[in-house]
Amino acid sequence: MIRHKDFAAVLGIRRIGKTSLVKVTLNELPDYVTLTLNLGRLGSKKSYPMETFSKLFLEGAAEFLRKYTFAGKVSKIIANRLGVNPEDILELNWLKISVKLREFKTEDVNEITRALDSIARDNKKGLVIFIDEVQNLKKVNGFDIGSFFHDIYEWCENTVIVVSGSVVGVTEEILNQVEEDKPFYGRKFFRIKLERFDETESEEFLRRGFEEEGIKVKEEIIDEAVRLFDGIPGWLALFGRSYSYSVKHSHPIDIRVVVKEAAKQVSKEFTGFLSNSNSPRRYAEIILSLSRLGNKGTLSEIRDVMNSLYKENIGDSRLHELLRTLVAYGFVIKSGKGKYSLPIDLPSRLGLKHSAKMWLKRMP
Repeated sequence: MIRHKDFAAVLGIRRIGKTSLVKVTLNELPDYVTLTLNLGRLGSKKSYPMETFSKLFLEGAAEFLRKYTFAGKVSKIIANRLGVNPEDILELNWLKISVKLREFKTEDVNEITRALDSIARDNKKGLVIFIDEVQNLKKVNGFDIGSFFHDIYEWCENTVIVVSGSVVGVTEEILNQVEEDKPFYGRKFFRIKLERFDETESEEFLRRGFEEEGIKVKEEIIDEAVRLFDGIPGWLALFGRSYSYSVKHSHPIDIRVVVKEAAKQVSKEFTGFLSNSNSPRRYAEIILSLSRLGNKGTLSEIRDVMNSLYKENIGDSRLHELLRTLVAYGFVIKSGKGKYSLPIDLPSRLGLKHSAKMWLKRMP
């Protein structure tokens, strides 16, 4: 896609390997240079000022400038826009830059992107702008998403955009919005949907990893890991690293310790989601109702449990709306028409349940 100058979107749940796929690809394309914007660092708040995005953009630009010696012109352009010295940009001197960032707008981002495109072209390179966790653009107040993408489409013939998104529903909203507006109208982001490894792929992933680490692992250990982590590369990699470390340092390891550590990560993420949602109690109740139903159930079954167990009086339309949001964020799986379930992997189920229980305990 990159070689054909097509714009690409890599979609999938958290820890499925989206960022790794893109980075490995870019490392294998020596005729392209990359500007990476890691929006995963924005956090879990509902919104952020443009200044916060500008800071992440400048960090990505500074990394680009330090990596590619031919990009000195861009540091001067950024410095002129901010009224600081080029050295302050390269060194990310936030003491001098931060005050100026309050005046940084989408138009400034667009101008810098055009300069990067021009300089890469002059050096016979293509430019890839990789926006990691692109759904977080919706949290940035004052940033014109359409203007940013459309400007690149119209003025940066040497530039390709690659985005990743773990909140698939929100990412699709952004992509659809951009695709439906002129001058982008008629052009599409090519979607790449990453799925879990199947059982065979999971086993192969672990075996190869342990071979590279130079350690032998019993088949029953691999079988148990495959069963518990349900083909999610991030969990399998966490287990592989932890197990390899313990073997090399002669520390006994219980796989349940790794599951618990993974569950903590999920619990933290769901708590962050609840903290910034408008209906945290009901989202928590949905998770626990699904758990009570054996981790899966129909909309009507979830409604009945919620209304009985938590003294709610929730209707189908409102519950459908809440479930749709949980599905968009990957906390609930839609398994069929009107059918829902918690994620299959054990860390996600444990983490979601723990977070939901703790949240309801805290609420009056």
